[in-house]
Amino acid sequence: MCYQQDHVQFIYDMVINNFMYLANHSNGLCVVKKVIIHATNIDTLNELKDLIIDNAMYLIQNPYGNYVIQVAFDVIISNLVLER
Repeated sequence: MCYQQDHVQFIYDMVINNFMYLANHSNGLCVVKKVIIHATNIDTLNELKDLIIDNAMYLIQNPYGNYVIQVAFDVIISNLVLER
């Protein structure tokens, strides 16, 4: 939140590389949520989108993973409202 995207891209890359582990863990979920909310790099966002779509059924059924889906929807809805 305090640094430019290019200075924290290594964090985003680590989250993407370990997405399912982090998304399904109580502490990792917090990191994934922050990345979904604050990422602005289009490549990072596309990779996150693909990971969420590809793993949606598993995420929905997991007590922590389902929050990843909720945050993604919240971001999408917020962006749609802002575009109006």
